[in-house]
Amino acid sequence: MAQPERSPEVEEALTAFYSASALLDPLRLTIWDREGLTVTQLRLLGHLAVHEGLSNSELADLLYVTRPSVSALLERLERGGFIRREVASSDRRGICIWLQPRGREAVSSLREELRQYSAQLMAGLTPPELAAFTTAVSRFAEVGAARRRRDLAAEHPFTT
Repeated sequence: MAQPERSPEVEEALTAFYSASALLDPLRLTIWDREGLTVTQLRLLGHLAVHEGLSNSELADLLYVTRPSVSALLERLERGGFIRREVASSDRRGICIWLQPRGREAVSSLREELRQYSAQLMAGLTPPELAAFTTAVSRFAEVGAARRRRDLAAEHPFTT
């Protein structure tokens, strides 16, 4: 299937986005190595930091992975003391996942180190540039979240 042609503006935005994203890779890799976690494991812990008590299927949807993949991730995270799984009080067949102190610390450390480093990078921008950056990135996140909701609704049409 042929891909639709992208405008020069979109191509330029893609280049800028991936260049900016790559600036954080060295710090991310250091943190991942220190914690002994994969990117996806850290993303999973990050989702739990925002919404503890999620189920396997909710995590799979948030991470864009299959339920068996989430089960394998959870097994390793539980063995490492990052999370705990409990039977859901509302449904004895369901499982809820909760952060353990080690998981909470890993997420907190990652976020704070990334924020400090990013703030240092942003120090070179003027207030109007920061405002434009904030507006554009916020809108990008809104569009992405709306797209994700549509994708999930299409994948699970009877649960929405």
